[in-house]
Amino acid sequence: MKKNILVLIMLLGARVYAGQVALPVERLALPQVQGNHLICIWDETASNWHASFASYDHGGSISFQVPEWDKWYWVGLWDEEAGQYVFGKWVGHFVTN
Repeated sequence: MKKNILVLIMLLGARVYAGQVALPVERLALPQVQGNHLICIWDETASNWHASFASYDHGGSISFQVPEWDKWYWVGLWDEEAGQYVFGKWVGHFVTN
């Protein structure tokens, strides 16, 4: 009986952490653009940029690992010549029961 209870507790514990093993990887399609552009990721919770801006390689998409669960991130494409954003998309991944 004790063995069965121990197995049940272990299974319930594994179920709680099963959805949090790894952070998701987000892949966004980006518009076709000409010239120099930067990829910017804004962390809404921290009210700060997630990382330094990266040059866009004109590959048509960006893949990045979402830094944390249950937060919103804004991904923007900055046109260096025009001095404005030409693309923006909010991304959020949330753990649900």
